[in-house]
Amino acid sequence: VESHYYKQLANTVQGESLTHFLSKRFQRVGPTAALEFCKFAKFKPETRVGNMTDQELVKLSDALQTYDGFRSPDPTCLAPLGDGPLEKGIERRFEPDFMAVVQRTASAYSGFPFVIEMGIAYGGKIETRGTTVYRFANRIPLLYDEGSDVVLKVVKDTDWNRYKVKNDSAPLIIVSHICSTRVPYKTVGKENVADRPEIEKELRLALQFLSRKLSGYMSKKGQAEMAKKRANLYSKYLPLVAQFCTELSGNKKEPNYKEMIKEETALINSEGSQGEVKKNG
Repeated sequence: VESHYYKQLANTVQGESLTHFLSKRFQRVGPTAALEFCKFAKFKPETRVGNMTDQELVKLSDALQTYDGFRSPDPTCLAPLGDGPLEKGIERRFEPDFMAVVQRTASAYSGFPFVIEMGIAYGGKIETRGTTVYRFANRIPLLYDEGSDVVLKVVKDTDWNRYKVKNDSAPLIIVSHICSTRVPYKTVGKENVADRPEIEKELRLALQFLSRKLSGYMSKKGQAEMAKKRANLYSKYLPLVAQFCTELSGNKKEPNYKEMIKEETALINSEGSQGEVKKNG
């Protein structure tokens, strides 16, 4: 796919030399940097890009991907969704019990800037069981061939037990968005994204950040459930204990256990409220 892209680009710059091509078509690449790259890739600076053979274009593509002498590209040309729209979209579609979103800082691969955005949602009106992944690239949904996509690789490699999530039965949704000047698709059909190390790293960091937030929610949710069980036990057994103690002591008046239940329930509710659902962590 990389060499195919450069072949298409070469057809539009028939008369340009390689140094002129690099300094004109690549951001933050000047004549000096272009000459340094030519030395690295073992190309003559005056080589005409439009006259390159397929083998030379493959060589150029490989060299551009491995050369680390260029400055990082300017990411201001990118148009990510932003936390707000991503959060609203997940909320409107799934009405989850828990939701969190993150936008990573801009990074780059092979000279192409990119931004990773990701959201995670749990419970609510999520009907599916197990982890469901929704993939987007430059705001376009990727609907097919998800098995070989880098996003699925990152999700499958995650140890969900660390985050208190049963991956095979949890109502869990993950939404990923890759925004880039050039998304590294595996095929010309543009249905799955290649596992470039830079992109995989950013996806993994985004998912780890969101998973930690989900883990915190799951812990509080467990505490709230335990508090509710305790309240039920107190309400069920304290009256029986009070009655038994009264008969055993020979008193006619039972202790004021209702006030005890009231105080304990208020304390439990205070503890349990810490585990209530809150959007975005």
